[in-house]
Amino acid sequence: MRFIAGPLNKQLLQNLLGEVIESCTRVRAAVAYASRDNMKLFEACAQHLKPLEFFGRYDHTVAVDPAVLKWFLDKASPNYDCKLVPDILHAKIIWWVDAGAYIGSANLSDRAWISNIEAGTFLPHDELVETGMERELQRFFEEVDDRARPLTKEIYQEQLRLADRRSELSKREYGLEQQFDKDRLLPKNHGLVFVDTKRSSEKRFQKFEQDWNDTLQVMRSIASRVSAPGAKPGWIDASVAPGVQADQFLHAYYYKQVKDGNRHPYEEFFDRNSKNPELALRDALEWWHDADFDHSFEERTIYEWSPRLRELLARDRILKLTEQEFVDAVSRVHAIRDHAIKQENEHLGLPDRPQAGDDKVEKFGEWLWRQRSREGRTVLELLNYVVWGNGSVSARLWNAIRSDDWAIPHIGLSSLGEIVGWARPDEFPPRNMRTSKGLRALGYNVRIGV
Repeated sequence: MRFIAGPLNKQLLQNLLGEVIESCTRVRAAVAYASRDNMKLFEACAQHLKPLEFFGRYDHTVAVDPAVLKWFLDKASPNYDCKLVPDILHAKIIWWVDAGAYIGSANLSDRAWISNIEAGTFLPHDELVETGMERELQRFFEEVDDRARPLTKEIYQEQLRLADRRSELSKREYGLEQQFDKDRLLPKNHGLVFVDTKRSSEKRFQKFEQDWNDTLQVMRSIASRVSAPGAKPGWIDASVAPGVQADQFLHAYYYKQVKDGNRHPYEEFFDRNSKNPELALRDALEWWHDADFDHSFEERTIYEWSPRLRELLARDRILKLTEQEFVDAVSRVHAIRDHAIKQENEHLGLPDRPQAGDDKVEKFGEWLWRQRSREGRTVLELLNYVVWGNGSVSARLWNAIRSDDWAIPHIGLSSLGEIVGWARPDEFPPRNMRTSKGLRALGYNVRIGV
């Protein structure tokens, strides 16, 4: 954790932005007031191609400068989403997803970032996960989103007119507020007197379940096509589960066709391919069939890792795994490997010098073995519940990442969705964050992380 107090301790938000923007996967910001004199956050997202979801305040004071609203309208991109919360938003939170979050007092203005006495904290990603704050942030933004409305041209024009009037009527503040309340486009919010969290949670689960099942059907359709005799590469045996073939097809497509060095331009691919996903899929399947690339990683996954995972995660085996077998299993899960390699050496008990990826994965697996949910569930109990428990897979996944009974830090939806697929590939193709990005690059309108 770092204390961010601007000039008082020489910890400036603009410097923090420069540190974390490259390593984050997207940005979610709920900042009540945003001025035209500080567009640094927005421009950094555009420069580094980071999707941005911004929540600002809507009221008679023109809390979000019309120039900021116009920036979003001019972008006209699904990557840059502006929503307004009537009357009650006063938060100042910037969440650089997978990098960390600032929670403090600073609005998006030069005075707040450079000259005011402001105070806040920055929590890196590891601390957010370990303390449960990541889940709290997710819930916070979901609650804010429930109360927000998307920016429209009409709202921009209304706020632009209001800004002009405010310059003339600054001494008649009360009267202006009364007139605004009479003619406003969005209904007045009377505050968080009561939040029906159960109802909100049920709505969010229903949305998650729909997204999960919709994407599952897309994956199953691709699995049937990629495993067909005319599409399957010659180096893949017909006995390989279609779900495994679909996973490795999307893996290869994403890393060899979409990823460009340190850039992950899947949204650019989506903009191009969403007009005709079928054509994009046909081209990708033809590329996959020809196999004119190094597919040694995919072969290892298909013929070594996948069978071993299916063996270890079997219904009659999963609860009996030893620590060594558990570490062996998680070291073959792509999402867990990727997460483990990003961990700080200190967190894993390793010396402060560059470490081999496999060493970090092994240490992370040993650490994960010792973790428990808040209600004392072991990681084996969690995996058994998600893979083989009662009820729908979507409901079990939802509980596994959100409930105190099951949720364990550092093992999230991407890892669990992949694990279900390796255990039961005939029913559920493995899927993680990379899978969703591959699907989106092909033009499918799926949500990243679901």
